[in-house]
Amino acid sequence: MVKACILIKAVPVKGKRIVDELNKIEGIAKAFMVYGRADIVVFTEAKVYEDVLRIVDKIHTIDGVRSTETLVEAW
Repeated sequence: MVKACILIKAVPVKGKRIVDELNKIEGIAKAFMVYGRADIVVFTEAKVYEDVLRIVDKIHTIDGVRSTETLVEAW
């Protein structure tokens, strides 16, 4: 099992709608808005690393997503 945390920078007024869209994507365990350097945090669980890449690709198709940073669990 590959676990990852994805930090998302988003257009502020679109945050709630982005979180709603994220929660529809298979492999996303949890998505929520935060305060700090990122606007949204996503926790994922996937069978293989390529599935994490697929999730990130889907995130980038959501209107209002500016950028992402993916942190893959090391152990």
